Amino acid sequence: MIVASMLPDLADFVLPQGTECRTTCGMYTHAFPAVLVLAAGMAALAWGIWHRRSTALLSGVLVLSHVALDFVTGYKRFWLGGPITGVNLYQHAVVDFVIESTMMGIAWWALRRSRNPPAWAVHPVTLVLLLVLQGSFDVLNSGGFNLSKPHLSLHHGESKSFIRTGETPKSS
Repeated sequence: MIVASMLPDLADFVLPQGTECRTTCGMYTHAFPAVLVLAAGMAALAWGIWHRRSTALLSGVLVLSHVALDFVTGYKRFWLGGPITGVNLYQHAVVDFVIESTMMGIAWWALRRSRNPPAWAVHPVTLVLLLVLQGSFDVLNSGGFNLSKPHLSLHHGESKSFIRTGETPKSS
């Protein structure tokens, strides 16, 4: 299930690396219809391994949910020929950290309450390490915790400078 939830990002690593691909490869991993192919492939792989319809469906849905959540966290094209769109939560490190950490805490707590969880996964140190990792990602990805960005806005448009520099696109 972890692979399914990360499959679009994992597929990015398979594609050629470089400046050309970094600006366009998301069309092959995060945009429709490509993400439908990834979801169907993941569902087929899960069916081939476990032969359970619920596992196959959940695997496909997790791939699709990755892209849906990327709309909240990112700023990219989500369909071929479409505009660059997204809330770009990654540029709001404090808000992203609170949301991601809350989700991690809930998942960790649910795992602790499950039957026979892995001891290492439910140890409090694991949660602390995950929170530190998330905080580090937020700091590095947004250029630091910036409390002067208190509001979230939905960005929609073609501003490449926003992606590279974090500048807000001009309103049209």
